[in-house]
Amino acid sequence: MSEAPLAKISGFHQDDDGVWVADLECGHAQHVRHDPPWQRAEWVVTEAGREQHLGTSLPCPLCRMPKLPEGALEYKRTADFDRATVPPGLLKRHALKAETWGEIVVTEGRVLYTIEDAEEATFALRPGVRGVVAPEQPHHVEVAEGARFYVRFLRVDPAD
Repeated sequence: MSEAPLAKISGFHQDDDGVWVADLECGHAQHVRHDPPWQRAEWVVTEAGREQHLGTSLPCPLCRMPKLPEGALEYKRTADFDRATVPPGLLKRHALKAETWGEIVVTEGRVLYTIEDAEEATFALRPGVRGVVAPEQPHHVEVAEGARFYVRFLRVDPAD
């Protein structure tokens, strides 16, 4: 798997559990923990340490996800799905047709979205972290207990 692209730290905030989260210039966010021996980031526990790391870069796995093209408009949306109602086809390898983009929108819980290519990548989607599906890109999802989501289908109007 290729390495995640680097993104600069533009700020910090704490999540609901008090864990520090780096706000990245790409628009994504990433937890930064000092939890030896598994994770070492002693600098994150002090204001001065966080201040010194503004502008430095962290790998951003979410930047490996495709980006919706400018001007993409929703033309269809699925019903809400949960673990019991998700169509079986979404749980196995499938792809969207040419020129159709998808966006997986999680409203509760967590859905794993895997892009099936030579550099297979899995993304943990949750409310606020959407999955973008490129046309003709094989992928599948795994739905956690308690998760709810829907899929938006988008295309770029050729007149634009």
